[in-house]
Amino acid sequence: MLEELTSLVSQYGLWIVFFGMMTEGTIMIIVSGVFCYLGMLSLAETIPVSIFGALIGDQFWYFIGRYYSQNILNRFPLIKQRIKKLEHSVKKRGVWLAFSGRFIYTCAILFPVTLGTYGYHYKKFTLFNTLGIIVWSVLGISLGYILGTGAEQVFGKIEKIEHVTGLVFIIIFLVWFTKPYFNSRERV
Repeated sequence: MLEELTSLVSQYGLWIVFFGMMTEGTIMIIVSGVFCYLGMLSLAETIPVSIFGALIGDQFWYFIGRYYSQNILNRFPLIKQRIKKLEHSVKKRGVWLAFSGRFIYTCAILFPVTLGTYGYHYKKFTLFNTLGIIVWSVLGISLGYILGTGAEQVFGKIEKIEHVTGLVFIIIFLVWFTKPYFNSRERV
């Protein structure tokens, strides 16, 4: 069964990485690193694909904010409140928001939409967002690679589908478990 997963990931994995990066991507980037460690994906191909997918996604969300935010925000008052809280930050720390959106869990979509909504300069957004995505992609894939290495050290050679599935669930659990911590820091 692991051979089937390996074949599937080898055949469609880069497309899954690309589309996964267009959204939040935190779990996707770490799992991609694990798959690189296991030899299911090529590290040399996965990093640029993840960067490109995240760039396309962030540009999309920026333009959604720039041109459609008022219509959308009027329909979703909770999102409107979150974005309104960031208005002052856009003016003071727009560069930081553009760079760090991928590093702060749940903000990969929120920050580009917010920057677009408040008319943050497009070229500055693209420059600092690109730099942040490059750093985030390399670190995230490296973290996944290290987790794969650590899992093998703890559990032995990863040869069964159950091992891979268990490792993916551990990653999902860790991200889910730490989410309240990041959300509480965001409110401060």
